[in-house]
Amino acid sequence: MNKEIKIGFIAISTVFVLFVGINYLKGLNVLNSQRVYYAQYNDIGGLQIGSPVMVNGYQVGMVSDIKLLMNDNKDLLVEISLDHEFDMADNTVCKIVNKDLMGTKGVDLVLGNSLNYLSIGDTLISGIEGSLQEEVNAQILPLKNKAEELIGSVDSVMTIVTAVLNKNTRENLKNSLRSLDRTFLLMSKTMVKVDNMVDLNDDRISSIIKNLESISNHLEGSNSEIETILRNFASISDSLADADIAVTIKNIGDLSTRINNGEGSLGLFMQDDKIYKNLEKSTRELADLLQDIKINPSRYVNFSIIGGSSRYVQPEKDN
Repeated sequence: MNKEIKIGFIAISTVFVLFVGINYLKGLNVLNSQRVYYAQYNDIGGLQIGSPVMVNGYQVGMVSDIKLLMNDNKDLLVEISLDHEFDMADNTVCKIVNKDLMGTKGVDLVLGNSLNYLSIGDTLISGIEGSLQEEVNAQILPLKNKAEELIGSVDSVMTIVTAVLNKNTRENLKNSLRSLDRTFLLMSKTMVKVDNMVDLNDDRISSIIKNLESISNHLEGSNSEIETILRNFASISDSLADADIAVTIKNIGDLSTRINNGEGSLGLFMQDDKIYKNLEKSTRELADLLQDIKINPSRYVNFSIIGGSSRYVQPEKDN
């Protein structure tokens, strides 16, 4: 080989190696066949050539090219190259996502579940994840609005409190707080006294509790007797309920009315004092008669075996 051919071969080899090395540093392997797909966006949020393409967190390729389309919206056509062979359903989404907190962009392939599959060179459904700042703003904005409303409410409350709590009111509030402190102090002292009292009467309290427990045990043991008593009361109550009490009460009422009206012997006795006086006189005369019989029995019964006379004794009259 002459010198010119050697120089040309070396130059071509150098350019080829440089091309392959530059693409390799970009993540492109020009020596292997690439499966190319496309996705169209109106904003790629800073996505760059060489950004990784991931499936379930595993890198399967990279962004190989980005082109500006000359349409009315000036959309962007993103070309992705996949190193791995796998089927993708036609509802797979090519989603631009944030890879870290610094806002580095990448592409996630959200595989679909359709039974129809894409061919190499087809266009995927595009999607883009909101930036970290947008997500933070979406979370912070409601809190910000609530904080502003709260600050406004607090300001209104403080204005009202300032207007209401004048000098006299504040002084009264201080006095109330001092009284409250004294009350708490008194309650603390009272609790100490109660504790001391409980300590001193611990034995008595224990004895009372034991007595109550004993009473409870006795009552528990007397359940059968108590049940018997309750059944007896229930029987009496049923008997009273079955009895014609209304008729009995009515008869008693009629009898009381007749007595009050002076009907019958008892009514006359209750209403006419002459009967009472005659009865009293008869009783007194009967008592005198019995006393005379006791003193002078021979006056009323004259009986002698050998005969003789009886001697009469004049009974003493009550004055």
